[in-house]
Parts: sequence; C-alpha cells; structure tokens
Amino acid sequence: MIVVMGTFRVAPEHIDTLLPLARKVAEATRAEEGCIQYGYAQDIDDPALFHVAERWTDRAALMSHAKSAHMAEWVAARSGLGFHDRMIRLYETDEGVAI
Repeated sequence: MIVVMGTFRVAPEHIDTLLPLARKVAEATRAEEGCIQYGYAQDIDDPALFHVAERWTDRAALMSHAKSAHMAEWVAARSGLGFHDRMIRLYETDEGVAI
C-alpha cells in the first residue's frame, strides 16, 4: 500500500474559492481504481493550512491518478489561489496494525 501525507497553504483570501475545488477533485479521486482514501483537512489553528491524506493500493494506481484529467484541472485551478508551501511525502507500507 502507498500512503501519501503532506500539507499545503493557500492565500487566506482564496480559501472560500479553494474549498469547492478541493471537494470536486477529492470526489473524483475517490472514484478512481486503487484509491482507498483521499482527503484534505483544513487546520483548526491555521485555516490557510491544509493537510493531505491518501492511501492507494499501489504505485501504479497513484501514478494513474497523477495523470488524470481532474488532477490537471485541480493543478490549473489552484495556481491562481496563492497555493504554496506544498510538502508531500510518499510512504510504502503494509496495511498497518490497529492500536
């Protein structure tokens, strides 16, 4: 399994514009083959900071996602919204253990 975790920032004045765009790409991504989990979470202490959490069955599914039309649309749409400080990390793991 592939786990993707990270953060990004958006200009505070563009948060209301970003939210429906993020919902749209998340919904389309969750329908992709190989997507186990895909979501964004707005930080409660810093509303301009967003957390990214994804789980994929394998790298091939993640790479297919990166080439999707809705990802290209998301990248283009966010470019004018003060999107910055993107830090994303990919981890290869097993299913994990519930604790």
